[in-house]
Amino acid sequence: MNRLNYKEYFANVIPCLGYGICCGSVTGVTIFLFKIAAKKLEELSRLTYSFADRSPLYIPLIFLLLALIAAAMWMLHRKLPQVKGGGIPRSEGILRGLLSFRGPTTLIGTLIGSFMSFFAGLPLGSEGPAVLIGTSIGGIFSDFSRHKSAWNRYIMSGGAGAGFAIATGAPLSAMLFVLEEIHKRFTPMLILIVSTSVVAASYVNGLLCAHFELDSALFIIEEISPFELEHVGYLLLLGVIVSLAVAGFDASIGWIKKLTTRIGGKFHDITRLLIVFFLTGVLAITITEGVYSGHHVVVEVIENHFTLGMLFLLLGIRMLLMLLVTDSGATGGIFIPTLAIGALLSALIAKLLFAIGMPQELFGAVVLLGMCAFIGGTLRSPLTASVLFLELTGQFTDLFYVLLVIFTVNFITEIFHQKPFYDRVLERMEEAQNHGRTVKIGFFEMKVSGGAFVIGKAVRDIMWPSSSVVISVTRAEGNFQDMDNDGEKKLYEGDTLVLRAKYFDEEEIKNHLFDLVGREHEIRTIDDL
Repeated sequence: MNRLNYKEYFANVIPCLGYGICCGSVTGVTIFLFKIAAKKLEELSRLTYSFADRSPLYIPLIFLLLALIAAAMWMLHRKLPQVKGGGIPRSEGILRGLLSFRGPTTLIGTLIGSFMSFFAGLPLGSEGPAVLIGTSIGGIFSDFSRHKSAWNRYIMSGGAGAGFAIATGAPLSAMLFVLEEIHKRFTPMLILIVSTSVVAASYVNGLLCAHFELDSALFIIEEISPFELEHVGYLLLLGVIVSLAVAGFDASIGWIKKLTTRIGGKFHDITRLLIVFFLTGVLAITITEGVYSGHHVVVEVIENHFTLGMLFLLLGIRMLLMLLVTDSGATGGIFIPTLAIGALLSALIAKLLFAIGMPQELFGAVVLLGMCAFIGGTLRSPLTASVLFLELTGQFTDLFYVLLVIFTVNFITEIFHQKPFYDRVLERMEEAQNHGRTVKIGFFEMKVSGGAFVIGKAVRDIMWPSSSVVISVTRAEGNFQDMDNDGEKKLYEGDTLVLRAKYFDEEEIKNHLFDLVGREHEIRTIDDL
């Protein structure tokens, strides 16, 4: 008997295509409008701060407005804690099953909080909220699915990829970002639904951009000079220096956490927000390049518009603000701000390389490569970073040099055994959500019902509850136990599974498992094996 017949095949493929196209299309339209709103709010913000140049009398009014926005964001966070902090780390937690959220309220709260950040000029980007908005749209679509908790993380993953693709203008990077960074695995169903969502979103966004005569690219970059074999030594040095910077960047959030824990009683959440908003206001009036998302900074750095002293100054300001903003929990994205830090750092390295003989016409190429290597190092996602460089520049002939630098950074960074920046942020979000809850570890024995979601799917292709693993599969026929160390075994009706899991609420995890294996049979809790 051929177990995987055409009915099972279409039962797996058709929903992925359907959910992917619908979720991707809606996300494409939503993020297109979101990006336009973000741009308009930044223009309005710059106009507001320009009043300080006309008369000092406007400055107190500007800071009063910032205080009101900070207070409003604090109240938003109290009402909707799921919109607090960076959009990408929060989406990662949701998609891995570590963080809980509500789709509609998260969508609305993310929009409101992001608009506050953009108008105030905080050094936060639109790509993080775009990913969280896409995740929220996926959560809304999953409410219509037959097996809600079984499908929701697949559909939300597609929405997250679609949001990232439109925010960055890099669809291939978006697909890899979801697979390599968020889930850290490649499975057939996940690849299918994410790629379908990204393609649908990119198509819709392309139509809208063509109609309104807008450019969908993240950065408009003129042709850059290609690398040659004689530049390999310089590029290896670039990789070494960037990797050391990544290690320092990853460690810095740990230092900030220790510092804020030590003096945390002295600073209320609203105080942290006020500090960030007021510091942003001071910089917006004095050094505009130190605030906003950093998109304009990346463009100016690539075009070599900054002096050596200005590069050092902006790098220090943006590093400090990044840490303070992350600690405050202000709503927004940290992907583009991290790119800006990487671009400033790479410009300084480029000037060092020129001093020891590297041709100066490679400045833009070095900055872009170093920037992508830096973000790849902070994410521990070398494939995503490599493809991002290729999509930003269109220089596919430079693939060898791109891989050389980015994998050098990844190799050296792993030696330090530090948690990636995003993982540290996610860890803090998880601690805040689960504060006071008691974690349990147990085993669950369950039997696959007829028509269950898992039928015909490999163990590794199923999104089980977070921090869980299937340790054995007992086949319905033959009554033999089939160990599954690689997750390749497909599941069928009547199979009995034993799953080891870490959880907080037994009823909650059982409901999730019922949606996966069906409700015809009881799920038995085993204290130990």
